[in-house]
Amino acid sequence: MKSNRQDSQKFWNGRSKVYDAQVIPEYKSAYKKTVKRSARFLDKEDIVLEIGCGTGNATIPLAGYVKEITAIDTSKDMMDKAKEKAGKAGKNNIHFVKKDLMELKEKAESYDAVTAYNVLLYMKNQGEVLRRIHDLLKPGGIFISATDCLARNFSPVAVEKFWKSKLGLMPYVSFETPIGLMRKIQKHGFLILEIVNLHQNPPNIFIVAQKVEKK
Repeated sequence: MKSNRQDSQKFWNGRSKVYDAQVIPEYKSAYKKTVKRSARFLDKEDIVLEIGCGTGNATIPLAGYVKEITAIDTSKDMMDKAKEKAGKAGKNNIHFVKKDLMELKEKAESYDAVTAYNVLLYMKNQGEVLRRIHDLLKPGGIFISATDCLARNFSPVAVEKFWKSKLGLMPYVSFETPIGLMRKIQKHGFLILEIVNLHQNPPNIFIVAQKVEKK
């Protein structure tokens, strides 16, 4: 497991050098929609945890809608980019922490909202992740995610990621359908409030879910 984590960190550290240049032109509209739709479910007094903040493309604009964001990522180089951008934007309510979600020591019910943008598909332990998110949210708290659902169709991006993952050229990639992902979130103690596609190909599925008590 440790080796897999180190390989993942190495991959994303390398990607940090070209990430924004490659991703923003394709996903600029999707990021704007993500922030706009997320803001509707957030409050000025909210304490938020963002999982896999990357270079801060969603973190930084969302900081203007909440009281505080703890932004975590396992890639130091990605996080350094995010810190630099946050400083230039004058966002001082973002606390960056280089950690995996499962390493966080925060008490249960610490956050009003948890976000995970374009990161769930790279997590092999999705069940553990969703259970931990549920635990960290306050009663009635909100989980917001955006995820490329690569099993929806055979887009060039899906095919490329499939082979790169199989050949060990990039970390694990999951192939979800929107319905499959939604049901998985529901199964782990969430009520789905909104589900919408923000990008045509591959589909980038935006889901808002509310914590409910598990039966």
